[in-house]
Amino acid sequence: MSKLNTSNMVVPDELASGWQEIVNLLAEITSVPAALIMRVHQDHIEVFSANNNRKHPYSIGDTETLGHGLYCETVINKNRQLLVPNAAVDEEWCNNPDMRFGLLAYCGLPLQWPNGDPFGTICVLDDKENHFSTTYQQLLNAFKVSVEAQLKTVYQNHHLQQLNSELESRVTTRTQDLVDLNYSLNLEIDKRRAAERTIRYQKRHDLGTGFLNRIALEQHTNQMLATLTPHSKHKVGVIHIGFTNGRRIQAKHGYAMWENILIEFKQRLTSQSNYKLITARPRSTDLVFVFESHNLDEDINLLCRELVEVSQSAFYLDGEHLHLHSYIGIASSDDTLNSKTLLKYAVGAMQSCKDSGHKFSFHCQHISDTQKNINQLESYLLQAVRNDDLLLYFQPKVSPKTHKWIGAEALIRWRHPILGDISNETLIHLAEQNGLIFEVGSFVLRSAIQKAAEWRGKVQDFKVSINVSAVQLQTPQFTTQIEDLLAAYQLPGSYIELEITESGLIADEVVAKNTLQSLSELGVTLSLDDFGTGYASFNYLKKFPFDAIKVDRSFVQQLDTSEEDKEIVRSIISIAKKLDLEVTVEGIENLDHEAFILSEGCDVGQGYLYGKPMPCDEFENSLINQNYRPEHYSYSS
Repeated sequence: MSKLNTSNMVVPDELASGWQEIVNLLAEITSVPAALIMRVHQDHIEVFSANNNRKHPYSIGDTETLGHGLYCETVINKNRQLLVPNAAVDEEWCNNPDMRFGLLAYCGLPLQWPNGDPFGTICVLDDKENHFSTTYQQLLNAFKVSVEAQLKTVYQNHHLQQLNSELESRVTTRTQDLVDLNYSLNLEIDKRRAAERTIRYQKRHDLGTGFLNRIALEQHTNQMLATLTPHSKHKVGVIHIGFTNGRRIQAKHGYAMWENILIEFKQRLTSQSNYKLITARPRSTDLVFVFESHNLDEDINLLCRELVEVSQSAFYLDGEHLHLHSYIGIASSDDTLNSKTLLKYAVGAMQSCKDSGHKFSFHCQHISDTQKNINQLESYLLQAVRNDDLLLYFQPKVSPKTHKWIGAEALIRWRHPILGDISNETLIHLAEQNGLIFEVGSFVLRSAIQKAAEWRGKVQDFKVSINVSAVQLQTPQFTTQIEDLLAAYQLPGSYIELEITESGLIADEVVAKNTLQSLSELGVTLSLDDFGTGYASFNYLKKFPFDAIKVDRSFVQQLDTSEEDKEIVRSIISIAKKLDLEVTVEGIENLDHEAFILSEGCDVGQGYLYGKPMPCDEFENSLINQNYRPEHYSYSS
C-alpha cells in the first residue's frame, strides 16, 4: 500500500466547526485575547481556527512564511510545548513576528497526525505577561488530545478510502481471472469439489481464524480421550483462555482485526511444536488448546508460563500497542474422561481466575464449590427480588459550609439470613450478570423517588441521588420510566440526582447522549460519578449535559500525605467551577479533609465524617431532627 500524504488531507467542516468551539472555550476559560489552531505547510503556516469571542489580530486563512522565528514554528520543529511568559523581556523572543501585534505571552503544544507527521499547533496568546498556570497547561493539553483524536478519525477515513480503491482494483483483476477459468470444464469440476470441501470445513471451523469451532472441539476431545486406557502413558490436557478485553477490542477495531490478533497469539507460541496441539475458538473472546503428552504436568506448566508471557507482550494494531487481559483455566484427563465435563472443568477454572486475580488456575473441587456458591447467591437474589426483601440505605450529602444535610445517596442493601449483609456494589454486579438489573434498578428508582416525595413535604431543597448502571442507561425506555415515576409521586425532577459512571457512557455514546439529554429536559440533575478515575472524564463534560461531578474517594484518601492528590482535586474543582458545575467530594473522613474542600470552594461533601449509610427510618429521624434543630448539628459517628 502506498504511503498516505497527510498534507493533502481535508479536515471536514463539522470537525472545523467543533474546533471553533474549542478555541472559543479555551480563550474564555484562560481569559486571553487569542486562542488558535495552526496548520503547517511546506513553506508557510496558516491560521486554521481562531476564536471569535475576543478581539485579536488573527483571522482564519492568515498565513506567515516559515523561517522567521515564529512561536509555532519552534513548537513544531522541537515537537514539544513552548511557554513564553513575556517576550518583551526575553532576548530570544523579543523580536519575533507576533510582537508587532503586541502579543507578549505564548503557550503552545504540537499537533500531529497518527503517523507522526506534524499538523500544526494549538496555542493561546496574551497581550500582557502571563505565566499560564499548571491548570491552564493541563486544559490546553486536554484539548490537544481531543483534536488529535479527531485527526486520527480523518486519517483513518483516508486510509480506508485508499484501501477500498486498491481492493476494487484487485477485485476487478480477480473477476477477470474467474471469467477465464469458466471456459474450462475441468476447472469447473475442481471448483465444485473445492466448494464441497469448503462446506465441510465451515461446519467444523471458525471462519475468522481457521480454528476448530465448539462442536468440532468436543468431537476431537472425545476422540483423544477414547484412545486412553488405564495403562496409557500419555494424558490429555485442556487449556481454556478467556480474554476479558476481547469484546472492547472487537468494538473498537472490528472483528477482523481481533481475529488477526488471535491468530498471531497462537503463532507466538514457540513450544506448540513439542506436541500435538488442537486449537479451537468456542466463543468469540475465548481460545481452547487440547493436547496429548507423556509429561502432562511439566508441559502444562511450560505452556501456561509461555501463554502468560505472550499475553503480556504488545500487539500492534491501528497505530497503537495493545496488551491482552487473559485468564487461563486448566483441566486434564486425570479429572474426567468425559469430553463435555472436561471442557466444562477448564471453563470453570478460567472463571475462577477472574474472581481470584490469578493468571492461570487448575481445576479442583474447590473451584466447583465456589461456582456453585455463586450460582446459589444468584438464586437467592432472584428470590429476594421476587419477595421484595431488598432494602434502601441512605448516606447524607452535606454542605461543608453550614453542615446542613442537603441531600442523600440511595444505596441498596440485601440482608440475607444466611449470607448476612451484602453491599451495593456486589448486588449491582450480580444483578447485571444474571439479568436482574432491571428488577433491582426499578426497585431502587421507585423506592428512592417515593422517599424523595415524602421528604419534600418535611425538608426544603433536599435532593436524593441514585446510582444508574450501564445497562439501565443503554435501555431506550429508561427516560420514560423516570418520567412515569416522577408523575406518579408528583415530584419535580429537580429533587432527583442521577449518578452516571464512565462505563455507562462508553458502551454506546449516541444512546447515552440521547438518554441524558431527555433526562436533563425532565429537570433531573445529572452527575458524572467517580470523576477523575476514567481516561476521558473531561471529554465527557463537553459531550454530555452534566450538571455536577463527584470526585472519587481515591483522591481524598491520600490528601493528608500526597501533595499530588491535593493538586489533582484542586484542579478538578477549579475547572468544574469554570464550567459552572456543582462539585461533590466523597470519602470525607476527618476535619482536615473538610478544611481542604472548604478552602477550595467545594459545594457538597460526603463521607463517614458526616454519616455512614444508614437504614431509611434511622436516616429519616436524623434528617427531620436536624431540620427542626439545625443549631444542634453534630457529626455522625
